[in-house]
Amino acid sequence: MKLARFATATALTAALAGAAIAPAAAQPTGTTTTHPYSCSNQGGGPNHTVNCSGLITVNNVLNGTTVNIGDLNVLNGTQINDLQVALANVADNNVNAPIAVQLLKLETAAITTYLTKFGITVLPVNVGICAGSICV
Repeated sequence: MKLARFATATALTAALAGAAIAPAAAQPTGTTTTHPYSCSNQGGGPNHTVNCSGLITVNNVLNGTTVNIGDLNVLNGTQINDLQVALANVADNNVNAPIAVQLLKLETAAITTYLTKFGITVLPVNVGICAGSICV
């Protein structure tokens, strides 16, 4: 009888925990970006990167900018969207800064987004950002 009660209590706890977690995980972030660039997972295992390319800024200064983040973690759709929005927000807020400063701000945004939104530590050495021939 004790075993049956324990099993019932365990099942109930698991069901309640699942119900409490599922709605939070299923809710969309509600943020998007209209910038004509995109981020995507590339490769897998130790060679996995997240690549973002296209027009990140609104004034074409960083047209063709690429952001490559070396990390073992494959990002899901929500994480990819969060990264795209973070990069666009930083780019929009720094459109009049010199290109090198803009690229450094994008690098910082990528590292901060990984840490604060995804709980993943990425070192600056694993983030490569280039606009034409200028790279940081």
